[in-house]
Amino acid sequence: MLTNKCAVVVTDGMENSLLPSRFGEKATSTLLQYVLDSVWTVADEILVIFDEDPGLPLIEAISPFGVKVAIDRDGSSPLSRIVAGFKATHAEDCLVVPSSAPFIKPNVIFQLFESVKGFDAAVPKWRSGKIEPLLAAYNKKAFLRAAARSKKKTVLSSLIEKLSSVSYVDVEKFLKPLDPELYSFFRVKDERDLRKARRIAQSRPR
Repeated sequence: MLTNKCAVVVTDGMENSLLPSRFGEKATSTLLQYVLDSVWTVADEILVIFDEDPGLPLIEAISPFGVKVAIDRDGSSPLSRIVAGFKATHAEDCLVVPSSAPFIKPNVIFQLFESVKGFDAAVPKWRSGKIEPLLAAYNKKAFLRAAARSKKKTVLSSLIEKLSSVSYVDVEKFLKPLDPELYSFFRVKDERDLRKARRIAQSRPR
């Protein structure tokens, strides 16, 4: 059976960090659970790629989302983990999303999947010219072909330049109407970001 839309969640070491749960005043959820709660409503299949054993507690926490887990032990970069995820699915189109983006909105995910149709990639782009390759949709076959031709240390943004057709999705024009605060692009990279994420989580309706 062909899976049309797969989400590949790339972990980055912050996935176990806790935020106030959406489902109760005193409960907590991991960043990864927040991401999965948005992704599962849109994707037909979800793969979570770790670079080491995530441990049983986290596996049990994410199992209700029906995810598949893979470990890329040789993965020294997000690109390596993305390739491992793409090779593990039969999907035609794959969304890449980092586990450090807890507030990504399902309608932003849906728009990226829609935007990749007929293209090798659909990559959000800011007016400054900055792109968001770690929150983007790709045609799996085209991506893997480009990755196979690249050096092992190639960064993701450079690989995109090797794709034949890329749909750059204007963040302010097309995605901001779907996410006015643009929290889909908020990343938790350190403790300071985590404190901000907790404030955002507490202020959002559950």
